[in-house]
Amino acid sequence: MVNRTTKYGLLSIGLLSVLIAGIVLSGYPTQHLQNGSSEKNVQQVSVQVSDDNLEQHVEGNNEEVNSPRIIIPISASLAYLNFTELNQRSESIVIGTVKEILPSKWNTPDGKRQNDSIDNIGGNATIYTDIIITVDKYLKNPLDQKEVRVRIEGGEDEVVGIAVDYEPSFKEGEKVLLYLREDTYPLFNKIGPKHYLVSGYYLGKFTLTDDGLAVREYEYVEQKELLDSIEKGYEPEIKSFEEVKE
Repeated sequence: MVNRTTKYGLLSIGLLSVLIAGIVLSGYPTQHLQNGSSEKNVQQVSVQVSDDNLEQHVEGNNEEVNSPRIIIPISASLAYLNFTELNQRSESIVIGTVKEILPSKWNTPDGKRQNDSIDNIGGNATIYTDIIITVDKYLKNPLDQKEVRVRIEGGEDEVVGIAVDYEPSFKEGEKVLLYLREDTYPLFNKIGPKHYLVSGYYLGKFTLTDDGLAVREYEYVEQKELLDSIEKGYEPEIKSFEEVKE
């Protein structure tokens, strides 16, 4: 059975400039990027740069990387949220399809990195990525819109990538069920247009498969049971893929 303590992370204000100091831009660094709750406990922050020319995964898009790039992985841990807690913390719950993954931006007035030098980015700087979801159905608090914009922390420009392991990842065309909440994250919540965060980070995002499962990370639940639990307010039975292997 998978341990119910789930790994999360938050880019700690003031750590970014410290992490970048001393890193040398050389070779062809690569890193797999993945894509906030109000309760965050940073336990681990690390910088990892490799010299291999490998495939890179950026918010669901695969591409060959042939230019120098610094990747800053951010990770931490947070207590597991059950379905009742996810529901309570969510302004809305939707079923929809990932229509578009927009280019990542910095939390600056023009959306670009302000400093030419990688060593002077600044402690309040971060990258975010917006995802456009075409809504098929609202399961809680229907909004007067057929598309919603979901924002996750992390992404990359031509020089810097921020990989946040507690954020969900998305692929265009993916069918999803999302628990959504208001953005209260001070580093980019005032940057328009109107958008939402995923409640509980990747705990609040499920991929809906053709065989009737709702999948997140290493766990899954029957779609029908998940929908019934949202409507009737009970905890559905969730299983790990390791249990299936056993």
